[in-house]
Amino acid sequence: MEKFKAFRVHTIDGKPVCKFEQLSMDDIDDGAVVIKVAYSAITYKDAMAARGVGKNVRPDRPCVTGVDLSGTVLHSKDPRFTPGDRVAVTNYQLGTMHDGAYADYARVPAEWVVPLPDSLSLWDAMVLGTSGLTAALAVDRFEKAGLKPGDGPIGISGATGGVGSLAINMLSNLGYEVIAISGKREQEGYLREIGASKIILREDFMKDPAPMVSGAYMAGAMDNVGGQFLDRLCANVKPHGKVAIAGMVFVDTKMTVLPFVLRSVDILGINVSRQLAMPERKRLWDRMGADLKPTKSDLIASTIPFEQLDSKMDGFFDVSTVGRIVVEVTEKKAA
Repeated sequence: MEKFKAFRVHTIDGKPVCKFEQLSMDDIDDGAVVIKVAYSAITYKDAMAARGVGKNVRPDRPCVTGVDLSGTVLHSKDPRFTPGDRVAVTNYQLGTMHDGAYADYARVPAEWVVPLPDSLSLWDAMVLGTSGLTAALAVDRFEKAGLKPGDGPIGISGATGGVGSLAINMLSNLGYEVIAISGKREQEGYLREIGASKIILREDFMKDPAPMVSGAYMAGAMDNVGGQFLDRLCANVKPHGKVAIAGMVFVDTKMTVLPFVLRSVDILGINVSRQLAMPERKRLWDRMGADLKPTKSDLIASTIPFEQLDSKMDGFFDVSTVGRIVVEVTEKKAA
């Protein structure tokens, strides 16, 4: 096979150096399944790897980053996959400890590969990716915990991010009333269009410091930020409410146990890394191709050429990114 294009992060003197390179198959990590990558996306973890934040990429040798990919199987040593199969890979060690999605080709363990439902295009799959899987798992866990649309609104922090945007759209499509909590006043129109029925500005939401606010009105909440956002969400949740924790921009928090003891509020931890078993992963992908399929993908996702990848990373740190950024690796989105 001829050389192909890849975006690699090198760690030089403890600092990341990102660049496009021409590689061969011998230059990337081994795996039973060879995939021609059609699309990828940019996640916060990708931005961290590119800018050396958190040390989540291997330091001992260069790494092709990119934790999400969709594409077509080119070759497989595993009988579960055949050439031409449409697949997605998200998380595990892809793009961190194992060469990932930002290349024309990827080689991955068969245990990481998910067959895509026919209802999702390769582009659709990357509108979803890790963010969609996270949102879908939260919705699924809300339902299993007994939360119903008629119980009351669900508040979502970090509402303009990829996970928040997809969760808003999924929940509203299922009939839930969704309250978007955001610091971006200028995005109110966007949030309403993707399904939010009400928008609360971050500074207004954070004003009341009470451990349990009077007149709590949320039946559930999804926290994509962490820190004191989680504390304020729990304080506003009604008795027997459910709070899904999916984000950790801020890890530390000062909280009281009162909402959990006096209001019987339940915490649902959301993790779509290696801890999410493959049968559950496949089931959620099937749901994302059916009742949880986004209906506002063209609003939620912006699509960029492969060459613009590096220029978009800093938007995840200055919080200017809205929704998902899909990367055209070898395919172009149809107009």
